[in-house]
Amino acid sequence: MRVLHVASEVAPWAQTGGLADVAAALPPACAAVTPGLVTATVAPLYRAARTRLAQAGATLGRGHAVTVVVGPHRFDVTVAPVGAAGTHRVWLVDCPPLYDRDGLYSDAAGHDFADNHVRFAVLCRAALATAPAILGGAPDVIHGHDWQAGLATALARLDGLGAATVLTVHNLAYRGLFPASAVPELGLPWDVFTMHHAEFWNQLSLLKAGMAAADVVTTVSPTYAREVLTPERGEGLDGFLRHDVARIAGIVNGIDLAAWDPASDPELPARFGIAQPGGKAACRAALAHELGLTIDGRTPLAVAIARLTPQKGLDLVAELAPELEALGVTLAVLGAGDKDLEERLRALAAAQPSRLAVRIGFDVGLSRRMYAGADLFVMPSRFEPCGLGQLYAMRYGAVPVVAAVGGLRDTVQDPGDDALADGEGTGFRFEYVDAPGLRWALDRAARMYRDRPTGFAAVRRAAMARDSSWDASAREYVQIYRAALRGRA
Repeated sequence: MRVLHVASEVAPWAQTGGLADVAAALPPACAAVTPGLVTATVAPLYRAARTRLAQAGATLGRGHAVTVVVGPHRFDVTVAPVGAAGTHRVWLVDCPPLYDRDGLYSDAAGHDFADNHVRFAVLCRAALATAPAILGGAPDVIHGHDWQAGLATALARLDGLGAATVLTVHNLAYRGLFPASAVPELGLPWDVFTMHHAEFWNQLSLLKAGMAAADVVTTVSPTYAREVLTPERGEGLDGFLRHDVARIAGIVNGIDLAAWDPASDPELPARFGIAQPGGKAACRAALAHELGLTIDGRTPLAVAIARLTPQKGLDLVAELAPELEALGVTLAVLGAGDKDLEERLRALAAAQPSRLAVRIGFDVGLSRRMYAGADLFVMPSRFEPCGLGQLYAMRYGAVPVVAAVGGLRDTVQDPGDDALADGEGTGFRFEYVDAPGLRWALDRAARMYRDRPTGFAAVRRAAMARDSSWDASAREYVQIYRAALRGRA
């Protein structure tokens, strides 16, 4: 079986979020669990990717040149590989007029590039045109990721390629919306511009176009697959998803256990694991010293690592920040985004520097040290398709305190305090996503840490022991591919 993945970013070459991690890890995981499966991931060669290639001392291999025509636009591109040949390779689309820019999707001011529809149509066209060459034969399955790859499945249908098609929705909130004039500009027929295909309130939705054409739509957790069918979480597409999409399935993301391993992570001041937990205390002390926090044996050190957006709920953390002493919690926050929230968090930290530390920005090394040094990981997302932070946190022994939404509900098990203390769960959840709900869950976690240390240690061990590898998820995706192929036969 030959599977072509199309994604707008892939780690470590270009990344803004979890999509890049999935695009990097899922295809080789599928190949590893399925003899004879060959995969390739095609993504743009951004300016940032060129920089990271140079920093890593990596070079692109011999590529395939192709002329891509999108409506009235014509581009000469080269699709070239990174790394050695094998059952999986990453291929980057070199087209400087479209991708040689400072940002992946937007400029320095945060404004989306006006030609994003063209940029990602070219990505999809280039991937489909070179697929037989890079896979060693015509693809059996075309797997697109998010709206940027929506045209990969749509064009496969329009061009009659015959491959089975899968589209994974990592976040339905990003629908790939463009004016109706984009339909002819992308060379699409007007008959796709209907409420049952690509039209969304008189706009072109590239995500909707991809979902309408796909044999199977997947989301990144079973709970999110159910949530998107509701008016509350369907982003205006719930009716379409219920009636016009052939099949929807939810599969939880995994993580790269070799890349996220506290027993070998070079960013940590000490190493540790389930069998040898001693280094966790050293990481905790080092993190507190690095951030200027005061800790003791009865006060859990909690961390929150997320984009500062309404989705992630860090405003709820800010709302509770004045109550940290009463809750008996010390807190560190790492993230960037909403400027007002950034300033609010900075002011709160300045008022209680020994209890609250705030770092604005994204620092990979610091994030790893925070996971390793934390007793608790706070993730009060208002919605969360899957989430990777809680998976990293559990791997590093930071017990999650999460909202019971999407993938957080699927990955964090909370059977109640007594069962948690017996090692039967992996964290603390709260149902009502508001400040009182978060306060309740944090209070439970802090009380167990303080009053039932043996029980808290059992929760930590259970969290660290959770299998968050890609193996099970990869097997589910391969089953999806095979079912889609049977449906095409």
